[in-house]
Amino acid sequence: MRQKPTAKKTAPATSPKPQNDFLASSAILPGQTAIAADDLYNEPIRKRIDAGLQWIRFFDGDSNFLKELMGLVNYSPTLRRIINDKTDMVVGDGFIPTREKAGVQLTVTRASESRIPTTITGPLEEYLSNINLHGQSLSDVLKSAAFEFDAFGNAVIELVRGRAAGEPFFYAYHVPMWMVGVRKPGIDQVVHSLGIYETWEEVPLTSDGSAFYHKGFREIPIYPNWTEADEMGTQRSAIHLKTYAPGFQYYGLPEWIGAKKWAEIEYRIAAFNINSMENGFMPSVFMQLFGNATPDEAEQILSDIERKFTGNGNERKIFMQILRDPALAANIQTFDARKEGEFVDLQEMAASAIVVANRWSKSLAGFATTGQLGTNEQMRRELEYLQNTVVKQRQNMFLSRFLNPFMQDSAEWMGAPWGGIYLGISNSLPVSFYGDFSVENALTQNEKRELLGYAPLDLTETGTDTDIEKTFNAYGVGVRAGAITAQMADEQFFRQLASLPEMGAEVQEVWADEGVRRPITLKSTEERAAELEQTQDNGTDTGN
Repeated sequence: MRQKPTAKKTAPATSPKPQNDFLASSAILPGQTAIAADDLYNEPIRKRIDAGLQWIRFFDGDSNFLKELMGLVNYSPTLRRIINDKTDMVVGDGFIPTREKAGVQLTVTRASESRIPTTITGPLEEYLSNINLHGQSLSDVLKSAAFEFDAFGNAVIELVRGRAAGEPFFYAYHVPMWMVGVRKPGIDQVVHSLGIYETWEEVPLTSDGSAFYHKGFREIPIYPNWTEADEMGTQRSAIHLKTYAPGFQYYGLPEWIGAKKWAEIEYRIAAFNINSMENGFMPSVFMQLFGNATPDEAEQILSDIERKFTGNGNERKIFMQILRDPALAANIQTFDARKEGEFVDLQEMAASAIVVANRWSKSLAGFATTGQLGTNEQMRRELEYLQNTVVKQRQNMFLSRFLNPFMQDSAEWMGAPWGGIYLGISNSLPVSFYGDFSVENALTQNEKRELLGYAPLDLTETGTDTDIEKTFNAYGVGVRAGAITAQMADEQFFRQLASLPEMGAEVQEVWADEGVRRPITLKSTEERAAELEQTQDNGTDTGN
């Protein structure tokens, strides 16, 4: 039962009464703030929803606010660059499978990957390379969702499962934001479903949308709930990812919303200068010659002047008149051409504001910083900071809310072998460390030969202690005083590489007791050469 309204208290004169045209939590009236009325982004208020509104768009039926954001993302060069860079770093260089759940820390290693047999990674690689009927890979879907999340503060992924020709399938699709509507929540204020349709303009937001089912309209429950199986046995579920924005319940706002006006200014400055160029072209010289001439003579004079004083090779020529009457002197006026566009300082301010709003770096956004050389070390430090404060948060969200639930549900539905396998993201490194390494110290002789396109040498015959030591270093095993201290798992490999005897029982016992291994002493170059010569002599003697 609805409670009876209580008696209203008289509000203080200094507290204006909120209007119902604004969402209660963002009911900042123009008289209460310096924010202009046109810049207040509003969701429908509860009173309007209870009056019959069934679908909540972002933020109106015509998607005007969303279209404005789309325009700025596409036409503001700084904003577009930053969103593209963020997206690339979130997607990374691919996925790392691991048996440990890596949805939070992403601290997986190659060792984790190597523990998973190829009987699992093979089918998984094939599946993740084609996860929907559009032929997209999981990275493609993630990239689209990550882009829209940074561009609009929201991202929607649709999951589809069913059977075709008796074989189970499990698909994932990215859904563009302009196709999305949020279903009116219940009293619990929890959103239970989304509407997906291409032409929302024809759907009354007070209807349930069922009249448009035959045109492709579909209402999809929020994951982990699924629709009832249709006549084809197909079920659907939707994942809605959104940022937190104070005063907004149904949709998030993009991180850069505070720089929305600056992004518009950046576009308008470029448009203004283009219009100035197109509409402001004018002659560089105005010349009046006094005297009598026929039209043909005037045309010939103009042609002669253009030929002698314009074009390549005619710069800085002298024009001279010899006259009896000064009143007949030619009148010549020059116009200074504007060589720089206008609003240069304002454009730099706009770009800086966009960078700050995105929590990004000016150098990574393509701007040179005065007094800084932009070295690899500086860029790596900035990348590390952004990786830890911006990118990793995005990756963790997509891993925990989309990628790993998708992995587990797809394995269960299709009976696939990757159940219990989780994904991590291999972080992209736009600036490498390669330039800081010494090739001589970091690479073995055979690795250098491989880079040059030559066949590797057989180190058991022609190798030297230096080659072996470099190989050990490349594998992370320290070499000191002609000796190495290997890990047990790698010792057999190193012994074979150095032509040393296999591990005996005493060595195994030391490893089992977690004792301290004595370094493996490498043979000197002279010893190895003598052994090789002895081997060759023995072979010759045997042959005789």
